Amino acid sequence: MSILVEGNQTRAVIASLLGEPGVVKLHDTNGRWDLLAELEATSMHELSDILERIRLIKGIHSSETSIHLRTYR
Repeated sequence: MSILVEGNQTRAVIASLLGEPGVVKLHDTNGRWDLLAELEATSMHELSDILERIRLIKGIHSSETSIHLRTYR
């Protein structure tokens, strides 16, 4: 999940994401997005619940979710 943070809310957003059990890795990045969160869910229903909780975090301006389908290398 790519995340765009509002203003100077990065530390608060990181703290909230680190407390979310569905987030297994959290990366700082550059470019269009501020953070990249790797999520792990056992079902689409669970993924939907995780996304709903993350989208309610204060300081997240927008996000984009991509599903990892295959690794080639």
